[in-house]
Amino acid sequence: MNASTRMRWALVLLVATLAGCEGPCSKIEPLGGPRLDANGVNLSSYVAVGTSLSSGFESGGLVDRHQVHSFPSLFARQIGKTVQLDGGGSFTQPTVNNDGIQPLLEIKSYSPLIINRAGRTPGVPTNSVQNFAYHNLGIPGSVLFDLVDTTFYGRSGFFNLITRTRGSVLVQALSNAPTIMSLEYGANEVLGPTVNQGTAPGSGTAGFYAQLLTASLNAIHGALPGTRVAVLNVPDVTAIPFFTTLPPFTLSLASRQPLPLVATDGPLQLGDLVLLSAADSIVIGTGIPAGGFNYLNPPAGSNGRLLPEFLVLRAAEVADTRTQIADMNAAVDSVALRPFVARVDLAGLLGSIARDGVRLGGRLYTSDFVTGGLFSLDGVHPNDLGYALLANQMIDDVNARFGCRIPEVSPLAFASPSASRASPARDERVLPRVEGLREILEPIFSRPR
Repeated sequence: MNASTRMRWALVLLVATLAGCEGPCSKIEPLGGPRLDANGVNLSSYVAVGTSLSSGFESGGLVDRHQVHSFPSLFARQIGKTVQLDGGGSFTQPTVNNDGIQPLLEIKSYSPLIINRAGRTPGVPTNSVQNFAYHNLGIPGSVLFDLVDTTFYGRSGFFNLITRTRGSVLVQALSNAPTIMSLEYGANEVLGPTVNQGTAPGSGTAGFYAQLLTASLNAIHGALPGTRVAVLNVPDVTAIPFFTTLPPFTLSLASRQPLPLVATDGPLQLGDLVLLSAADSIVIGTGIPAGGFNYLNPPAGSNGRLLPEFLVLRAAEVADTRTQIADMNAAVDSVALRPFVARVDLAGLLGSIARDGVRLGGRLYTSDFVTGGLFSLDGVHPNDLGYALLANQMIDDVNARFGCRIPEVSPLAFASPSASRASPARDERVLPRVEGLREILEPIFSRPR
């Protein structure tokens, strides 16, 4: 980051900090609802800032029936807030009706597994006239820089939906005078290049993130010294279904032995990852070498075309991505030494799920696409059950750090038995396809330049 950029960031943070201290704060409803022991921690006002994960984004879109199951919404309920489908209550959010913005994906066929959003009804905002800032300010596509810098706000429909030209995310968050906040950024800094370009994030990603994270917490603490902040760390995104569902090989017609798919820079190797958005290309033979066929869908055959590199994450790029994530998480560990900060171990949670799954009600739920029962149909975002587990992770880490006793949610209330490994929801022998997935995710993870 050059000197002029650092100066601009410092000035913007100063403005944001001052703005957070001016004017009347919105009236906060008194604590009530679930039984809990705050143990002296002020939980009277909760605000969430972050990305699509904070917003409750699922299956390619934002819709009220999942927004009320976002991890901030569930946390809010457990500290006594009211969360309503219309976006009202004492924990407010920018809800969307019908089938959402963008319309949600749904399963159209199980064998073969075909997922798309054909025939869905686009939603419209239901709480856009609220005359104060939302308590849930999670914005799909946002990165930490967007917390205070408004440069990209007018170029994204989700920013328009949630910020409503009322100032930066930080200014709006502080206007609600939060006594506790959750701050969830970092995933999009990594998902942007990996999902849309099939490349690792730049070598300076973690360093820039660390500077912004420190500056952001300084601004929050400077404006509201008594506010507790739960900071989520960054998960290994290469372990989510978007990167782990499609194998990097087909089978030889002659020997039935594995035969690598072929991309622009050559045959895929062990450790290379094929993006879920490549399924539309592979199913018509792209990347399948002569003499091979897609063992998940034998009729496809080869069309002689190479798989574009933007649909592949090479092993070296996977390693570089994980290096940046590790360095970003070192920054989270560092700021979590401050007495007002709790580290929420999202990385540990998803790592455990990827490695061992989670057992609920006698069923094993995993990170497998569709059959695992923890991720939504875009292969990137959790489903309601996944968000419930994340809410409990936040509750546990906040309790441990600040000494309060917030009750956990019951994950079984959000579980779908038909989508667990015990009851598979699709034929594993058929190539899963999410039609138009690249176009669906592009506006979420691409930033205008």
